[in-house]
Amino acid sequence: MSGNDREAVEALKQEYLDLAHAMQSGVTMEMNYNASSTQPEHLRVGTNNALVNCGALAQMLIDKGIVTELEYWTTVRDHMKREVDEYTERIRAYIGAGPHQTITLR
Repeated sequence: MSGNDREAVEALKQEYLDLAHAMQSGVTMEMNYNASSTQPEHLRVGTNNALVNCGALAQMLIDKGIVTELEYWTTVRDHMKREVDEYTERIRAYIGAGPHQTITLR
């Protein structure tokens, strides 16, 4: 991997971590309105399973040369951004935010 690609992967990883924190804020906020869907035990078990499966699949695809690490992290970042956007819209609905009110999960 070139130096530029390595820098891009590291930037994508950091952006993903920032978005993951925003998503976590959305989960915490949603627990105030819909606690039954976000019980901590269910979140932890689901998260651990998803991480193990995702990591194994990603490593296999990268090792086989089917995707690059840069492509992988770009896609992971994009999907986490979508998740944050979805939580933002649900929180907006829960609190009755108007069209000009800004909701930022960070």
